[in-house]
Amino acid sequence: MRCVVALVLIGWAQDTLFLDPRKRLHYYELLHKRPGWVILGYPVVGYDALRGIGAALTVSVAHNGKRTDPLFAYQPYKHYFFLQVGFFVRDSRYMRFLYDAPWINQKPYRINLRLNYRTESQGQFWGIGEQYLKVFLPRSIQKYEKQLKAPILSPRGEWETHVARHYFYQEQWQFWIIGERVEKGGLFRLLGGIRGVREKVTSLAGRTYTLYEPGGSKIQATQQATLLDSAKEGLIFSPPLVYYTIGNWQTRVFAGGAWIWDSRDFEISSNSGWVIEVGHESQIPSFQVHKSYFSFRYFHTFYHSANGKVAFVGAFHGLISAVYGSCLPFLELYTYSRWSEGRIINLLTGPSTVRAFRENRFVVPFSYLFQYEIRSRVAELNIFRQHLTGGPIFFVDIATGTDHFFNIPKGVIYGVGIGGRVLWNMTTVLRADIAYGKEGWQFHFGTGHIF
Repeated sequence: MRCVVALVLIGWAQDTLFLDPRKRLHYYELLHKRPGWVILGYPVVGYDALRGIGAALTVSVAHNGKRTDPLFAYQPYKHYFFLQVGFFVRDSRYMRFLYDAPWINQKPYRINLRLNYRTESQGQFWGIGEQYLKVFLPRSIQKYEKQLKAPILSPRGEWETHVARHYFYQEQWQFWIIGERVEKGGLFRLLGGIRGVREKVTSLAGRTYTLYEPGGSKIQATQQATLLDSAKEGLIFSPPLVYYTIGNWQTRVFAGGAWIWDSRDFEISSNSGWVIEVGHESQIPSFQVHKSYFSFRYFHTFYHSANGKVAFVGAFHGLISAVYGSCLPFLELYTYSRWSEGRIINLLTGPSTVRAFRENRFVVPFSYLFQYEIRSRVAELNIFRQHLTGGPIFFVDIATGTDHFFNIPKGVIYGVGIGGRVLWNMTTVLRADIAYGKEGWQFHFGTGHIF
């Protein structure tokens, strides 16, 4: 028996330094990948349609090793630390921490640790279910929200408002612990771990807002019941088994993982290859909530200049996601958990999906998403020992969904747009997008590729 166990362990650990040639970094990017430590610290100033103007301090530390290391041309880094602390003017604060270590000690193992915190009064609720996919605003969302700001004089002579009709206050902690095993020369990845979340949602009903009455004078108006309050009371439609808890802390722990076939070159900014990912997580120990997804991503370089400085890459992403169970907290329907990256991504609408619509504008239990981007590299800059390269992108996002998996989708949302990507020291991607859809324009800024 001991001999059998020993043979299994030897077979599991052999060929630790063999990597498929498809995983090798493109020559141009390898030429500019810096060995040793790459430390970046920079302020970020941006704008979010929900949260207004924001600022953050970001620090990233990557250890790339030596050029002579066997894995230098294949792995993004040996160790990577990321910390960001920021705020937005509209009552929003956040913190993100990440540690990532692929191919630990040149062995086919990876560990990913994440901790996120945020608190804000810009949580969005517009209703949950496929029937809302067919409801578009008759005007731009900016004009709609301006109309909500108009105060109403109640029969009691008091000023009331619906300015926060679609908003709620949220405080959330979230952590990930993910372990990964790599096989088949880096093409096959099997991972699993724990995701924990502790959060509280509070209604904004009763909050006082400073507004302007028709004569132009400042007045204090009290927020009336919000749409979330109506959903909790059962006054508007929600799919069966969805429940709403307001005002109390909720703690949920999930065990999950994913099976991944990944033939991309260099994970930071892929030029070619494809990814199939099947992931699942279940709430423990109750098993009341389950999330499953199937994701397909494909990258193809359709032009590369001889010197590699100019390139055009087509990138496609398709996603099928399901949230189901016997008792579903409404916030769990807003996102899916991409285990390959240890991150939460909004479903259907938001900065990572259909970018033309307000974050969480549409929410359904079963989601279908299709995205295509044309990414370019047309400019290069070396300044203060920093290497920057990037260019404009063009994109289209299409999504739909249903309340039940076997339903035929009845509503479709979509948007198109342009943006820009900058790859900084072959370590960090800076992102800016402008998207247009049936309800007007949306602007998004951030780090990392959408997919």
